[in-house]
Amino acid sequence: MASPTTGASSRRSPRRLLALLGAVVVAALAVAAGADAAIVTTKDNEGRTITFDVRAATVDTEWYADWLRRAAHGDEISAVTIRIVPEEQVEALCGAGAAACYSRRRSGGLMTMPAGSSQRIAQYLLHEYGHHLDGYWPVSSVSELNGTQTWWDLRGMSTLLASRTVAFDYARGWDHSIAEIFAEDYAWIHLPINYGISWLQPPDAAMRGALLQELTGTPPSAQPPAATPVVEPLVITRSGTLTARAARTLPFGLLGPGRHVTLVATVGSAKRAGVRARAEIVCGGARVATRNFSRGVSTRTLDIPSIGPASCQARLVSTTGARLAYTLRLRLAIEST
Repeated sequence: MASPTTGASSRRSPRRLLALLGAVVVAALAVAAGADAAIVTTKDNEGRTITFDVRAATVDTEWYADWLRRAAHGDEISAVTIRIVPEEQVEALCGAGAAACYSRRRSGGLMTMPAGSSQRIAQYLLHEYGHHLDGYWPVSSVSELNGTQTWWDLRGMSTLLASRTVAFDYARGWDHSIAEIFAEDYAWIHLPINYGISWLQPPDAAMRGALLQELTGTPPSAQPPAATPVVEPLVITRSGTLTARAARTLPFGLLGPGRHVTLVATVGSAKRAGVRARAEIVCGGARVATRNFSRGVSTRTLDIPSIGPASCQARLVSTTGARLAYTLRLRLAIEST
């Protein structure tokens, strides 16, 4: 595991996620989710702000917020953004086999969660929040990520670490990572299902009570920084071969105004005479930008600031009878104010 300020941790799925869809469908879903990003905020029971970055359709953010309200937490809840994406996108964002993930940045934590409202997703939510909370609870003379002092002592982590049974990274496997064991224990004391650490018993009633009692207090560390909503650009890259006079289309949606769309297209056979392809952006049935590939030109960039809301397509169209190798890089961002 990398350092807690830059590294990422993930909850592994107990089963394989859905098989990858066709390239066009995957690209369309991923692009639409990123373009439709919306920041939603709510409050916990103490008035602390909970921030969501919603990148999937028909998401009930209050369902996620209710689980976090009921879970043991403190002021650190205002220093995390919960990004919600379609479930089929999680592996691409978090890594192969991941069901959800967490990373810590200077602007605060970022949890990437699948859309839905099942107990399974609730467990992922609690597990990833455990990673976030971990960073705000120190253990004396132990580097982060390390759980909490009570948890460290009750689990006998000093002994397990000395015997090399556990590690701060993933050298001994996901289920022997100290941070992952703590996150699983944190999830279990709130929702005791599908415990992912096969070689350990889940927390018993005594450990659960001790952890909940500890977590109702204030960690002996500096207060967490205020959260800054993390709305990063979404970048989709696709490569392949375009057959004669065929088109490659990436649909995407722009939920609100002030979106910035950039398409960088690269096409082979630069020495071929005449126009061999064109790149274009079409929104609402109207072409808003287009560039041709003529002799000597391999790359074209279409840059469209301050656009939206709209339903759009990025298109690469062959105008020649030859096969063309291509790469498309589509970047969607919300312009800063």
